[in-house]
Amino acid sequence: MSYSDLVKPRPEVLSEKGIEGIIDLANLSQPKKKVLEKDPKRFFELTYPSADVRRVVSLLHQRFQKGGETPGLFLFEGLKGSGKSHLLLLIYHLINSLEEAKVWLRQNGMECEVSEGIITVINKFTDLPLRSIWDFILGKLGSKTQRERDVQPGLKEMEQALGERKIFLIFDELEQGIRVIRDNAARAQNIAFLQMLSEWGNRDNRVTLFSSIYSDQDEPGSTLKRVPCCRVQFSHSEDRNRIILHRLFLDYQNFDTKAADPVIDSYINVWKPHVKDLDRYRVMLKDSFPFNPDILDIILNRVPARGGFQEMRGALGFLANMVRITHQKTDLITGAYASLGDRETATRLADLDTSGDLVSKARANLEELKDRPLSSAIAATTLLYTLTGTTKSTGADREDLIRNVMAPGADINDFDATLTDFQKYASHFWYRENRYFFDPEENADAKVEYRSLKVDKDEARKLLAKIWQEEVFKEPQAVIFSDEEKTREALSSLDKGRIRFILSPRGLKSEERHSLYFGLDVRNQVILLEPKDPSFDLSKNPDLLKWACRQIAAQSLEGLAKDADRKASYQRIMKEDRKNCIEAIRKAGLIFVQWDRFGSSPGEDIIEEEPIPGVLKDDVLKHLSQQIFPVQLFEEHMKGRLSDLMSKTVKNIDQEYKNTLGFPLPTFQAVTKAIRNLCREKNIGVFHSRGNFCTEDPPLSEHELSEATIQPPFEPGKREKPPKAPEEEKPKGEKENEIPPYKEEVPSFEEREEETLPQSTLGDLRKVVAQKLQELGDGCKVRRLRFHIYLDQEVGDLSAFPSGLRGNLSGAGTLTVEINIGKSGEFSKAEAERLVENLPNISIAEYKAKIKVLVPKPKKDLV
Repeated sequence: MSYSDLVKPRPEVLSEKGIEGIIDLANLSQPKKKVLEKDPKRFFELTYPSADVRRVVSLLHQRFQKGGETPGLFLFEGLKGSGKSHLLLLIYHLINSLEEAKVWLRQNGMECEVSEGIITVINKFTDLPLRSIWDFILGKLGSKTQRERDVQPGLKEMEQALGERKIFLIFDELEQGIRVIRDNAARAQNIAFLQMLSEWGNRDNRVTLFSSIYSDQDEPGSTLKRVPCCRVQFSHSEDRNRIILHRLFLDYQNFDTKAADPVIDSYINVWKPHVKDLDRYRVMLKDSFPFNPDILDIILNRVPARGGFQEMRGALGFLANMVRITHQKTDLITGAYASLGDRETATRLADLDTSGDLVSKARANLEELKDRPLSSAIAATTLLYTLTGTTKSTGADREDLIRNVMAPGADINDFDATLTDFQKYASHFWYRENRYFFDPEENADAKVEYRSLKVDKDEARKLLAKIWQEEVFKEPQAVIFSDEEKTREALSSLDKGRIRFILSPRGLKSEERHSLYFGLDVRNQVILLEPKDPSFDLSKNPDLLKWACRQIAAQSLEGLAKDADRKASYQRIMKEDRKNCIEAIRKAGLIFVQWDRFGSSPGEDIIEEEPIPGVLKDDVLKHLSQQIFPVQLFEEHMKGRLSDLMSKTVKNIDQEYKNTLGFPLPTFQAVTKAIRNLCREKNIGVFHSRGNFCTEDPPLSEHELSEATIQPPFEPGKREKPPKAPEEEKPKGEKENEIPPYKEEVPSFEEREEETLPQSTLGDLRKVVAQKLQELGDGCKVRRLRFHIYLDQEVGDLSAFPSGLRGNLSGAGTLTVEINIGKSGEFSKAEAERLVENLPNISIAEYKAKIKVLVPKPKKDLV
């Protein structure tokens, strides 16, 4: 069913030419032209008997039939398109088209009998400007009087020219006619002449003046308004609706609104759960049918208040176009049908667009979301409310949108979902203070959100992997697990002389773990880390993928933006979403997959999952070296297999621990430290070309120790002890058991040696040294610092290293460097940190420090 089954649109409304919305009095003088102004029958059919029309007709009837004091001046005041010209043309046809006028008057229950033979003098001053209005009138009256004075004629002269005849002066655009008279004296004379005519008309019905003006604040309105007159200001809002509906629909005056009750009730039932005060709205809806009250209020009240559409004239054209595009497909016309896809609608809306391009931006946003249900209706309604809003009320609230968008059969869930999508993805769609509106200012978040929908998810996963590696775990060479084959391939490309890390985006199955480690080179140096949160999956987490896609989208938009503010907005979004990613990954935590036994099948594997208190690489290494695989554990493990160690080099033993799953995982030279301790405790002997050692820490460098061989312990040759210092002679007279006199206690110190974990950069080493010194307190004295720098580059570009290490060699090659630097003296904390900063800076080397300090002993209580 369509509303056109109840009220019939006029044929001209549905025609391609469209409705004639402009009344032009100049068309009366155009010969052989079929225009509305020269067709009194058609003109009367289109004229609705509004309150203003009835008042003017009634006063004219009284003026000529009942006598008495009736005004001779009729001022029609309003902006362009308000109906002034239509009312002036009505006056003309009441006098000059008597037969058609009588039919129309009778149909509408009015009477207006005026004298016959009235002379009508019409002028539209924008088409025919006059220097002297009186000469124009006298010419129409046929006066041949030769005037010698250069002033306007007086009353007697005009009475003589008019005689007993009656005249209607119909002046359109009178303000424009007065404004264009450049001579001030001539302008004043014309105004004075008009005032004389209007006062004459109040005394004598031979002269009646009808004039349209824009405002009574400008001349001649400011002068004429002081004369008693009939002023029409077109202020009856209910008449505006009826005038429009009468112009659009052929049978509107005979339309019974009860016929629309089923339609109205169906819409009210849809809106009822979501909209308040529908009883009052239902009454308004009956009066405005087939339009809803919102659209008529917007077009007839809000649009004129903004100076758009040329008031009634433009409103008529806009609404006529809405009838033309809806008369066969809906039973109620709402703002949802101000379609941005309709060229004429968009053109008319552009007249209201002070920004110049808001309509095109709204259309572009709609194009991006056109597949969403109700998207066209939401965009059209929101734009209409936006373009006609005020500073206090911009855009539409939710109830406004529901009344215009939700029709019988529509789903409120679709409405809410699409409205949310506009907020998320439409770059010029805003929601603020409970109102939805379009704005020329770009909504950077929405634009990024929409662009992010087009980002490849694999690109997002790569970004997440990079964030995890570089910004969370702080190890760019960590391998992100994808599948067993690709992960093993990535591990094989890394330096096998170092610990290699696998970061799994999710908890792996036992089969995956077994397959991953099966046949892997140096596999006890491969640390597998999985999320502590069992539900976490970096590759599938919807929030992480969304934030990553938004970062990629924001980065691409930032590169295209020319405005500094826009660039800043995109940078802000990237920073916020990256922070969200980092926090989510940190929150997931880490567990270390510890192999107690690698079986022949996954079912025979024995694995422990050890939680890690932190998410940094350094956190992992620290926990492994101090809590899970301390040096003491290696000592105990080696004691249990001493026979297996005999005759092997330390390097081979170290490699054995690095290769064997189920052995303690060596970190930070744990194997050599354990061997040194075992040698000191006389569990083994260490044989080297520089000497054989037992019951002591072999005084060998790390490189030298790696070449030493393990042998059974032996009794080393006795060494001559240093001569004992002579006892200090006691002062004469001092007895053996005599208590010495009290002496002031001198603070005593105890010597400590602190050692740092290996660090990957000098900056990290400086921070660790500073932290250790801070923990020892202010009274400590640094006596010696020993720095160890170790680099083992199996295959790489030698030119990446300083020439002091490689000479003039370049290209692919291997490089092993071990540097030990010691400094003795007495150093402050700041001096110790500066020593670290002045160490050789070698890329991809490991740095650690041993610090010998004197720490004050706590004072003992004196007895």
